Amino acid sequence: MTGESEHVPAVGADRLQTTVLFAASGAMLVLGRWLEPSPLGLGTHAQLGFPPCLFLKFTGIPCPNCGLTTSFAHASRLQFIQAFLTQPFGLIVFLLAATTAVFACYSLLTRRPMPIQLNPGPNKTVWYSLAACYVLGWIYKIFAVMQLY
Repeated sequence: MTGESEHVPAVGADRLQTTVLFAASGAMLVLGRWLEPSPLGLGTHAQLGFPPCLFLKFTGIPCPNCGLTTSFAHASRLQFIQAFLTQPFGLIVFLLAATTAVFACYSLLTRRPMPIQLNPGPNKTVWYSLAACYVLGWIYKIFAVMQLY
């Protein structure tokens, strides 16, 4: 042993997974930058050909995803405050996508496994925390839309 930490090279399946993660997160970031954030705080997804939110149309209450695309588009322009005010969870999604892209790029360039694990194993705290943030973002968006009326 030389005292240096040895690394295990990433194998084919790991590299394929890392490549897919890099491509998916990179595509999200590019697409987010390409989209023009809606000044209404929701509806940016319509630029992708998707219909308006039917949940909002029929109930007057935004769905859990209302504002996520708009928030992500703001964050892609480094407008973090506007992204947070639009839909806080959208900013979290952006930060996760950016972090994943950076770590995946690092892994691909160094031929090492991803320095972070996407599967937290038996500890589900990360997933529960993300689910809680998603719900809290939805509640926030409901109150934000109610202020418009």
